[in-house]
Amino acid sequence: MLSFIKKLNFGIFAKVIASSFIASILILQPCFAVLPDESVIDYFGSQGIYYYNPDGSADACGSSTRLPGDNVKEKIWNYFIDKGFSDAQVAGIVGNGMAESGLTPTRSSNGSYWGIFQWGPRRPDLWAIMEQEGLGQYTSSEYWHAGAEELIPEDDLDHIITVELDFLMSPVDDAWVDAIKEANNPELAAEIFLTTFERAVNGNDPITLYGPYMGLLYQGTSKRRQFARETYDEYSGHGVAVSASSGSGKNVSIIGDSITVGATGELKAKFTDIADDQINARVSRPWNEGIREAQNMDLKDVVVFALGTNNSAPAINQNDINNLLAVTGNSRTIVLVTNYGPAGYEQNNELFRELAKSNSNIILADWNEAVSEDPGKYLASDNVHPNAEGAKLFAELIYDAVSSAGSGLCSVSGNFQELVLSYAWPTYHPAPYVDRMPAYAEAVTQSQSEGRYVGGSVFGVPGIDCGGFVTILMQNSGVASDYNTNPSGATGRQEQWVQENGWTLLNANESTTVDTNILQAGDVAFSNGHTWIYVGEIPGFDSVIASASYGESSARAPMAGTESPLVGNGAIVRWYRNPNYNPQNTTGTRATTAGGLLAN
Repeated sequence: MLSFIKKLNFGIFAKVIASSFIASILILQPCFAVLPDESVIDYFGSQGIYYYNPDGSADACGSSTRLPGDNVKEKIWNYFIDKGFSDAQVAGIVGNGMAESGLTPTRSSNGSYWGIFQWGPRRPDLWAIMEQEGLGQYTSSEYWHAGAEELIPEDDLDHIITVELDFLMSPVDDAWVDAIKEANNPELAAEIFLTTFERAVNGNDPITLYGPYMGLLYQGTSKRRQFARETYDEYSGHGVAVSASSGSGKNVSIIGDSITVGATGELKAKFTDIADDQINARVSRPWNEGIREAQNMDLKDVVVFALGTNNSAPAINQNDINNLLAVTGNSRTIVLVTNYGPAGYEQNNELFRELAKSNSNIILADWNEAVSEDPGKYLASDNVHPNAEGAKLFAELIYDAVSSAGSGLCSVSGNFQELVLSYAWPTYHPAPYVDRMPAYAEAVTQSQSEGRYVGGSVFGVPGIDCGGFVTILMQNSGVASDYNTNPSGATGRQEQWVQENGWTLLNANESTTVDTNILQAGDVAFSNGHTWIYVGEIPGFDSVIASASYGESSARAPMAGTESPLVGNGAIVRWYRNPNYNPQNTTGTRATTAGGLLAN
């Protein structure tokens, strides 16, 4: 079965999931003419950044960074929840921001101190990054006053916030990160942040000692504690993990008709964190009613519009699409679901497909094509509505489409598990299945342009190969940036490579199955011509294994794997680990960014 999710026009795709480094942005087309010097390259490597863009062009991704949240406070809260801080710790950070700037990201009094946390001596470095990211206009005095965020388009506002918070997290000045993790209540977290990051001073002497609730009351310490407590009481338990928000359903709205009604249970099973009010479906609902419902909903960043079945005569037209776009705006990703029926829906589906080709924020979930393979298997006797098997297929199509929306060209960081989510389909698909995740397709193209190993091609599609997938993921995630090099080769050569390069065999010996309790993300398996990767538990990913497969009958693009960790292809599975890779270090070495160097 071929994939029924289409996303085209990736060269300008600009949907972003915030991640753990510089504005969470990837450029998959290298645009630099001159390489930076080694010190800059080393810095980028340590930060999980692959392609340095000295021109600072933000055309590809920079202007569309998205953070979940209805206001600046919520966006900051969600950013730090995604970084793994506790509610109390995030409240302490936010409380300080409230005291510093009122959470206006461009706030300043005279330009000497600027931003959410009122950077002073390091303000010029931050402004340089703003300029590189295409946001330089927002450093002007026009935006220095309280409430200036209301003048800034939401995509730019999200981008500014992300740049500032990434700047806050950067290693030049990150002593506060470990310190604040000792806090178990918002008041203490507020004081630790004040002391270790803001470095409050008493006259000319910095505060060098502090204890819980005992620090010097300077720069409004008591007020910061109050703000932290209020923030905690308001948001505790409600954080959205940015990088997992789409796949879990937290960041998805679904509007549909009776097809969706019949699949609601399966949709909830796939999107484990979706709320009841995020699925809005009614029998016999026409397109225009769906528009009216969308106007009254709290729309999330990904909007699934599964309508049109009740609009075959007359068919959906461009004006209907314009009405939808007027409600959703340009910053959301829209998933359009094609229609299936005896006749009359061809015009709807043709329009949906053309929209997916010409609009970077529209994705197609092709229900029509999927059902057409075997209508009797997926549809009830009326040949329109899904039966139990069809409901599962409908939910899977939408889930895969949403996962694709969350992993487009500008979405992944160097984090190993985030890269797995961007390269591998989150569910298993029987072979042959050669449609690739968009980010993986681009990674294959980039690897080919650099002469790196991508494995074989199937039906003209490169990178449909177990060893090619393992190589690209190992190199691009930072688990082993030199994996399968000098020389490179297929599976047999790769096992020889790990042995020659000091990787640890995790089996007691090659004749003994591995103790699966010791496996960790990044471990690589080999078994008689096949290789795959242990990825660990990833929210929204259906397996602890990711794999691909070569061959016309066995072809599988990277996806959630079903391989046994013990025995495969008639032999003991041999597991290896790079002794120099620490899975707790979430930053890889081959991610990309638009906009140049982050200096602190």
